[in-house]
Amino acid sequence: MNLARTVLTVTTAAALLLGGTSAALAAPHPPATAPELAHTAGAPAELLQGGSAAEAAPAGPQAPVDPSAGGLAGAASAGVHPTTVEHVTEAFKIVNDHRRQARRAPLAYNSALSRNAQQWADTMAGARKELRNPDPWAGAPAGAVRMDQYYGKGSFTGSFAGTDAVEALTHYLLDFFPRNGTDQFARDLTHLGIGVSHVATSGPDGPGWETYLTIYYYAYPAGSAVPGTTVSPAGGFAAPYTPPRVSPFQDVATSRTFYKEIAWLAERGVSTGWAAGDGARVFRPSWSVSRDQMAAFLYRMAGSPSYTPPRVSPFQDVATSRTFYKEIAWLAERGVSTGWVAGDGSRVFRPSWSVSRDQMAAFLYRADSLI
Repeated sequence: MNLARTVLTVTTAAALLLGGTSAALAAPHPPATAPELAHTAGAPAELLQGGSAAEAAPAGPQAPVDPSAGGLAGAASAGVHPTTVEHVTEAFKIVNDHRRQARRAPLAYNSALSRNAQQWADTMAGARKELRNPDPWAGAPAGAVRMDQYYGKGSFTGSFAGTDAVEALTHYLLDFFPRNGTDQFARDLTHLGIGVSHVATSGPDGPGWETYLTIYYYAYPAGSAVPGTTVSPAGGFAAPYTPPRVSPFQDVATSRTFYKEIAWLAERGVSTGWAAGDGARVFRPSWSVSRDQMAAFLYRMAGSPSYTPPRVSPFQDVATSRTFYKEIAWLAERGVSTGWVAGDGSRVFRPSWSVSRDQMAAFLYRADSLI
C-alpha cells in the first residue's frame, strides 16, 4: 500500500489517568515489532499534542451526558468506511498483544463501555477534531475504581483504509505517545471499551477519510460481574447506526445536529412524523413533545407489545377514543406515568401538556426495564 501518501494526524493520543497509581510503577513498555512500526513509520505525524488529567471514580451511578450541555455530540458524518467488528477487534487485539508482551493478563471486552467509547468517537468525528471526554464515567457500569482513556485522530489518503487505519492509529497511541500518567500495563485493569468512527474527506490528494479512535481502560474489583462483558468483540459488538444519506424528513437536513438520532427513530418506527401537503414527511424538530406523543414513543420503543387497554380510562381527561389512548393506558398500567390527582380525587394525565426534562428523566428511568 502507498504509505507515503498517508498522513497520520493523531492529534491527541492523550492517555488520561482518571484516578490510579503513579506511572512510575508501570511495566516496561514493550517495543513495537518491525511490521507494526511499518504501519506508522510511513504515516508521519503532522501535529502531536496531548494532555492528561487525574480524577477519582464518581461516588454514585452516572447519567448519560446531555449533548446540548456540551457532552456527547449528535450525529457523526457517515463515512466511506462504516465501523465494523473487524475495526474494533484490531484495536482490541493490539491492546492485549501489548499486555501479553508485558506479561499482563488480557482485558475483557465490554459492550457498555464500548458504547460509551463509540459515542465519544462519533462526537470527535462530528467535531472533526480529537477531544478528551470530560466525563468517561457517564453510562459506565457501576463499580469501576479508575480508568485510563486514549483518544486520537488519523487523516488518511491513498489506499490506507479501514482496519489498516485503525491499526496504525492504535499503535501510535500505545507505542509512540507519552504515557502522561497512564499505565496500560497496570495489573488492576480488567475491561476495555473501544470506539471507532470514520468520516469521508476530500482534498488536493483526492478522496480520503479521517479515523477517530477511543480506547477506554477500566479497573473493576476482582470478581466483579460487569454487565456486557465478553471475551472479545465478536461476542458483544453492536455496529453503530449509520444514518441514510437522504433524510427521511423534508425538514431535517442531514447536516442537522441530532440528524442521526432522528433518522434512527424513523427507521425503528418510533416516530413517523407528519405527512406534508406535497406528500413528503416532516418531523418538526423544533416543536416540543406532548405527553401523549411521549407515551407513543415509549410504547414503540418497547416494541409495541400486545396490549388491550381497559374499557374505562385510567385518566379522567383521556377518552378511550383518543389517539394514543392505548399507549397512555399502557404507560399507566406499567407504572411509567401516574399522572396527577384532580380535586375530585380522580387522576388526570394532561395529554396535551409538553414533557419537561425532569418528567422525561422519570419516564425513561421507569421505562428502562420495559425497553
